[in-house]
Amino acid sequence: MELWRLVALLALAPGALPAQGKPPRWTARGTIARGDTVRDSLTRRDVLLPAESTYAQEWRLAGRAGETVTIDLAAAAFDAYEFLLGPGFEAAAPQDDDSGGRCNARLTVRLPRTGDYFIVVTSSERFATGAFTLTVAAGPKPRSLAACDR
Repeated sequence: MELWRLVALLALAPGALPAQGKPPRWTARGTIARGDTVRDSLTRRDVLLPAESTYAQEWRLAGRAGETVTIDLAAAAFDAYEFLLGPGFEAAAPQDDDSGGRCNARLTVRLPRTGDYFIVVTSSERFATGAFTLTVAAGPKPRSLAACDR
């Protein structure tokens, strides 16, 4: 794992290192590109973020400096939560919980550098599992005002 990815992950998940001081096993589930939609599920076989007690998947996104993308994470089974790791986000990773409306996440971000970014799909609910849809679109989208009912 690259150092910047580990630092960003630990900043969001304090205590994520096991007692032996080794990073958690963390590999991208797959790749997603602008204009793509992925349908998958969080399961008990996914990485467990210990500080939050949530399962997580990582999806690779190739990005260009200055490009704006909107990343939507929708799930009926859990309260969707996402964050973005990558070059230029070493100090603070962009993250979102409910901007997609109805407990879905929407993250609009301008990418600071060219390189591989990693979308982390997770939940704000402990040990939640279930199907989700992850979509990456070019450009911005407005924040939804539909409240989360959980």
